[in-house]
Amino acid sequence: HREGSLHDLEFSSLFGLTQRFAGVVLSPTGTMTVSPADRHIIDKFGLCVVDCSWAELEATPISRLKIGYPRLLPFLVAANPVNYGKPWKLTCVEAFAAAYYIAGFKEQAGVVLSKFKWGSNFLTLNHEMLEEYSVCSDAAEVIEAQNKYLARCEEEVKERSTQDMCDIDMSVENCNPNRQIEPEYSSSEEEEEETSEEEEE
Repeated sequence: HREGSLHDLEFSSLFGLTQRFAGVVLSPTGTMTVSPADRHIIDKFGLCVVDCSWAELEATPISRLKIGYPRLLPFLVAANPVNYGKPWKLTCVEAFAAAYYIAGFKEQAGVVLSKFKWGSNFLTLNHEMLEEYSVCSDAAEVIEAQNKYLARCEEEVKERSTQDMCDIDMSVENCNPNRQIEPEYSSSEEEEEETSEEEEE
């Protein structure tokens, strides 16, 4: 038994490997990404996910599955304790909730995740992405939104890696960005200060 397994959800049903499921199935065999266009399929036939660990994935005979609409998930980050912060490494519960959210069943996504202590973190961590995916019209737009998000992330990383050096003016003598540079005075200014001091005396 694994934390984050669908067995923890009392409203889920377990299907055998060779049983036919007519709804949307989150599976590596999918050729399309789940999208809001799948809402009517999920509403009518339901949602299913292959319940196995990542370590067992290659050994699972997924090709034997009799499924109606195999789907993939777009880029998302795990919030579960085992793979926290890792892209793609979602538990079945996270995958289940993500598909619900993207297809427009946001309330159901929250209910699924509410059964786990870390569940709400998944929606918080992926809020921006899930919102962008949920307003797309089809799988193609979801992939486009995914690629734009990843491009933005890559650009932000590049900017952060070069920002400090670019902000330093190397033409300044003895430049140290951590030390305030003392103001420069001309000889005439120094003489005026000395004169004023003598007059005061």
